[in-house]
Amino acid sequence: MTKPKTIQKKLEIVLAISVTIFVFQMVGGILSNSLALIADSFHILIDFSAIIITLFAFKIAKRPASPKLSFGFHRAEVIAAFINGITFFIIAAFILFEAYHRFFEPTVVEPSILLPFASIGLVANVVMAFVLKQDSTTNLNIRGSYLHVLGDLFSSIGVVIGAIILYFVNFYVIDSIISVGIAVLIIRSGVILSKKTLIIFMEGTPDEIKSEDVYKEFENFDEVTEVHDLHVWTLTSNLFAMSVHVKVKPEFLMKPNELLKKINQTMKESCGITHCTIQIESDQDLIKPE
Repeated sequence: MTKPKTIQKKLEIVLAISVTIFVFQMVGGILSNSLALIADSFHILIDFSAIIITLFAFKIAKRPASPKLSFGFHRAEVIAAFINGITFFIIAAFILFEAYHRFFEPTVVEPSILLPFASIGLVANVVMAFVLKQDSTTNLNIRGSYLHVLGDLFSSIGVVIGAIILYFVNFYVIDSIISVGIAVLIIRSGVILSKKTLIIFMEGTPDEIKSEDVYKEFENFDEVTEVHDLHVWTLTSNLFAMSVHVKVKPEFLMKPNELLKKINQTMKESCGITHCTIQIESDQDLIKPE
């Protein structure tokens, strides 16, 4: 498994590339008068804003907890992600508004300027995808950034195709059509991110974990006879917590620490839950929270 420092370094490399390409494509979009290229630059803005959030999570997680913030500063990443998701809708609205006007009053786009700028952006996306691909299957933070880059890779391909078409045909509406397609991708990213953060705020069960799988793990413990009031929620990306009440056979009540260690280890290895709060109960002394 790749070390966290190596993962952080890869994200920093991709961040540097994406910031550079964002500025590069924005300038190219203005010079060529291409809304599609400007829209694609905003799509890259989503890429590096997502990476900034991930890097922010790495750094903020190192800060110690306090009596006031007993879970530390992990939720700061979620707040930033929610704000980020809202900005996606604002960006998409701007693109759609501009595309609407260009549909009825097409503006001249310079393909000789558009194509080189779009092509360099496409190459940059290929490089970023290559950097992130290796760890995209083992690290959730990397995978999120990798999927963002892939989405922008496809939109960059669309811009390049549009530029090639404009070289041969003065069908300037194609630029607006591609812009709408990119805006739809941005809206999709905004919906996914906003929905995920809202589920975290509502302390819903994370997508990565199924409650029935957790219950099945408890069924494998000979010491446990019943499980109730199970709650699993997300603190921040890839950091999950659980609270549960377990009814234990009388002969195991005298050695609770052994069972607690066993449950904690199992939940960490099988479900990825690293913060467990476990209430051990006997048949005669069940606690039923309201």
